[in-house]
Amino acid sequence: MDLMRARVALRERALLDVLDLAVRFCGAHARAYGKLVFAVLVPAWFASWLLARWGGWLLGWTASLAIGSLADVPFLVLASRLLFDERAPTAAVLRQSLTVLPRVGLARVIELLAFSMSALFLGLPWLYLGPVCLFLVEVLVLERGRAPDAWGRAQRIATAHFGVLLATAILLGLLRIAGPMVVDVAGDELLERALEIRAPPSLWSAGGSWLALVGWWAMIPVVATARFFVYIDCRTRSEGWDIQTRFAAIAARANLAGDEQRLQAGERS
Repeated sequence: MDLMRARVALRERALLDVLDLAVRFCGAHARAYGKLVFAVLVPAWFASWLLARWGGWLLGWTASLAIGSLADVPFLVLASRLLFDERAPTAAVLRQSLTVLPRVGLARVIELLAFSMSALFLGLPWLYLGPVCLFLVEVLVLERGRAPDAWGRAQRIATAHFGVLLATAILLGLLRIAGPMVVDVAGDELLERALEIRAPPSLWSAGGSWLALVGWWAMIPVVATARFFVYIDCRTRSEGWDIQTRFAAIAARANLAGDEQRLQAGERS
């Protein structure tokens, strides 16, 4: 990983600053994200909608949770590539994502078991387990860790930055919940009042709607990118990436100045 090639300034950031960076990063690379949305999220939305129509909204939301737990992997891979390179071909991103899906699936099963066990104790253990599980996927995908070692690595990161990770887990969870609600209400207003098109039954009356599903899937790229940048921020704090990049920049400027002086000396001679 060549830190000097990073296309985002590596420095310590507050959590809200990281979230703002994630949104702006998605907007700056809207073309690359859009291709991945059509390749991954549109089929996922269609599958979850069909299952909801066939078996009811309980099945539809269950499928959305299951598929969504894996659908964020391509966007994590995309963000990690775009951080150091201007180009991130969609085909290459999908190939890399497919190679790690089995390990990510195992990590999600571990998360589900941890959450289920914590539910037996009114969810209180999740206040610790949630931050630990937050970066399991990042460790597996970006650090190419093995599944047995990923938990230990994620636990060390959580121990070093527990407050930040707890706040991140809560905030990103709220964003995932708010997405379907906001899009369901806003979409209903747009269709009924602005376009005079009959809107589907609301999320609250029917248990779900295709608008709510749009909100759910639309949040995945933003949440995945935000989680990635929180991970980058934690590694920047732990490993001093900001200091490394500053010293490397100073050394590069010094070398450039030395080359210019030698060139000028050669011209005078």
